[in-house]
Amino acid sequence: MVTMIVQDDREKKGYHNSIEDYCKKNNIPLYRKRLLVGDYMLCTISNGQVLPIGNTSIDCKGGGILELICDLYTDKKALNKKYRKCYEQGIHLIVLVEEEIKSLQELVSWRSKYTKLTGRELLDMIDTLKVSYGVDFHFCKKENIGEILVQLLSRN
Repeated sequence: MVTMIVQDDREKKGYHNSIEDYCKKNNIPLYRKRLLVGDYMLCTISNGQVLPIGNTSIDCKGGGILELICDLYTDKKALNKKYRKCYEQGIHLIVLVEEEIKSLQELVSWRSKYTKLTGRELLDMIDTLKVSYGVDFHFCKKENIGEILVQLLSRN
């Protein structure tokens, strides 16, 4: 039995170089396969089949908070369907955002010239998804995303 990380095959190759580089550097096999939800899961190969380990899937937002806002704000019906699907399938979804946010106060104070949505409104949306579907959100520096992703998958 070999433990590895599966990357959704709809994810653009090279989009998350930090994750791919971290896995390669740490001898963690990275395999591409269609995932039900999210971008990454911990898996194993048993009897020639790729099988998930645990119930955690990670959805990465390489475009930082702006990508997260686009996802949360533009198509709420599709988004709720996606998160509901995770909840109904018993999958714990973690949204990992490539942007360093050190505190809730920093997130609440966040502003961008590209959107009218404030950090406070974003935090409200995050809280709603956490309560409604059990979705967790983590923020990290781009250069640490591989390590954080592996840590989050390994502990769940």
